[in-house]
Amino acid sequence: MLPDVRRFVDAVEAATAARRAAVDAAVEKYPNRYGLSQDDQRQAVAYTDEIDAAYATCSGVREAAWEALKTSEVPLIRWIAENCAEYPMEARQVLTALPATLDELDAVAEVGGFCGVWDAFRRRAIDAGVVPGVTPPSQARRAVFDLIDREGCCPMGQAARRRIGEALDALIREAQTGEASVTEARPMEATA
Repeated sequence: MLPDVRRFVDAVEAATAARRAAVDAAVEKYPNRYGLSQDDQRQAVAYTDEIDAAYATCSGVREAAWEALKTSEVPLIRWIAENCAEYPMEARQVLTALPATLDELDAVAEVGGFCGVWDAFRRRAIDAGVVPGVTPPSQARRAVFDLIDREGCCPMGQAARRRIGEALDALIREAQTGEASVTEARPMEATA
């Protein structure tokens, strides 16, 4: 786990443990909070106040820890913190998997059962140039994929994009070197 992520996880876990301890202490401190007497009602109010304060403190620490990720020198960590706050559990799974290859992050998403938004965030991170070991697609390549998505029956998944991207790379190499491409067009058989 990367140091910035370790600090984030440690802060969140410490805040969560402190919140749980505060809740447990309040349970012990106010045993008669469910009664009907005036003292019982005062205990209920005091209990609620302590619980609310414990949750607010924990939430404040979580927010500060997340904000600290936005100052990371690791571009992908910073990008996740700036763009994925609405999916904190999924973002944390990805963050804790770092450093990782794109294929490893895809596996994290698959095992984690991330919803379809993973493809969109993945594509945006690649386009932003923050995924280590992955060159962001050129404007021309993006235009080709967008055209295929618009003209096709449905948007391409990441596997199809990868295969088409490899075919485009082979085509570019062929155009640059004049050598036959590894990816050759195969004639389509006519169906009756």
